[in-house]
Amino acid sequence: MVSRGELKKIAVEGAMEWIESNYELGSGLSIGVGSGSTIAHSFDMIAEKSGLTAVPTSKETSKELTQRGVKVRELEGFSGQLAFDIDGADEVDPGLNLIKGGGGCHYREKKVAKRSDKLLIVVDETKLVDYLGQSFPLPVEVKPELKEATQKELRRYGIPELRKKDDKPVRTDNANLIIDVKLEEKLEEAELEKWEFEINEIEGVVENGFFVDRNADLVFVGTENGAKIMGEDQ
Repeated sequence: MVSRGELKKIAVEGAMEWIESNYELGSGLSIGVGSGSTIAHSFDMIAEKSGLTAVPTSKETSKELTQRGVKVRELEGFSGQLAFDIDGADEVDPGLNLIKGGGGCHYREKKVAKRSDKLLIVVDETKLVDYLGQSFPLPVEVKPELKEATQKELRRYGIPELRKKDDKPVRTDNANLIIDVKLEEKLEEAELEKWEFEINEIEGVVENGFFVDRNADLVFVGTENGAKIMGEDQ
């Protein structure tokens, strides 16, 4: 039986093999690097490649890459386009739409993804779902001062619950709160696109975890039989 940790590593190794076959990594590429337990397996591999500049999606990723000697630029001070963004996800549907935000970094993750020519997602096979919301709630980053009113508005979309850890509200890198919304119905792709836009229009919402408008280009899935690539034939 292969552990989930091993499956995550298999996914990352498959992605790095594909990247090495499709990019000249020593040519000074700028790339996005995501957050979370799966993407953490890529840090040492990225550090082995010379000439890369990484734009991280979280303070933790920035710290880990800097410690390994990788050149890091913050998105706010970076004006160019990123060759690719490698990141994880909490759910992936058959259309390569995503739910992200389990780690609370989806605001920056979405900004980096939209600045990237390709969004490469690495997951273990447990993250594959028939439809978004099947096994994971939708994370919504909200401004603390508007928490009550925003949570009330989010009830139109599902069951909202303030995320806590050790009985204290979880704070994002932006010092905001996260409300996890349990979706109560299966949504078609057109509805996903509509909800992604609508939820962001609610006063107090900073960003939601639907990645539909900017979904994945390729998904590398760690399985017991190696890395499976979704998207190459789609």
